[in-house]
Amino acid sequence: MYGSRRRTGLSKLVIPIALVVVVAVAGAYFFLPRGSPPLTSTQSSSTTLPTIPLKDEVNQFIQDFNNRNVDAVVAFYAPSSTLVWSGNVGGLAGMYSPAGNIRLIYATTVGKSLKLNANVSNYAEKTISPTVANATFVITMLENSSAAGIVHATINVSQEWVWGNSGWQISKENWAYAKFDSSYIDAGLPAATTFPQWGYAMKGGNPNLVEEKSFEWHAGPYVAASVYAFLFGVVAVMALRSRSSDRKPRPAR
Repeated sequence: MYGSRRRTGLSKLVIPIALVVVVAVAGAYFFLPRGSPPLTSTQSSSTTLPTIPLKDEVNQFIQDFNNRNVDAVVAFYAPSSTLVWSGNVGGLAGMYSPAGNIRLIYATTVGKSLKLNANVSNYAEKTISPTVANATFVITMLENSSAAGIVHATINVSQEWVWGNSGWQISKENWAYAKFDSSYIDAGLPAATTFPQWGYAMKGGNPNLVEEKSFEWHAGPYVAASVYAFLFGVVAVMALRSRSSDRKPRPAR
């Protein structure tokens, strides 16, 4: 009889436990970061006109780039920005969006630099509206990289900047590589990078990091959510069993 009561008590716990696990997984799904939110009208527009010359922002952007400061460089991009790398770029051509994916491409390039020197020439601006302007220029870059060795590059850059509540921010950008020469590639050495897509792209695959993230990248947040749900369920089971044992009538003496 005691065994029957115990099985009955445990069976009554199945539904509450299942509900706890479902709620935990659903909560993890909704609260885990899933990329930057789209740019809203309050972020992209402002009632005031620009108070900072665009050239000053571009100069600061290049300075942070030369300082290999990934966080500072990415801060220039709006949440829903789009960055396109095209041309001869050693296997990293592709489109990167939103800002979280732009951080990835800078982390695997600028973040791997031991020394970086980018010089700007042929700078030009074009005003599209009072709060939107385009900047074009050429970057001549010399880099010592732990991922690609000594790199020489010439890049035609075009940027669309939007003035808003956060100041000037890049909404669209294209880096068209006219030249990309890496000592690792020239020597036939593998390029070390945090992204498996680099080696895949060298073999002719699609290097778009937005489209082809690894299984680990996709599955990581959900594995973490499952672990938290399991732990939460264990705690709930222990709590419910403790309450159930406290409520059992004591035998009469």
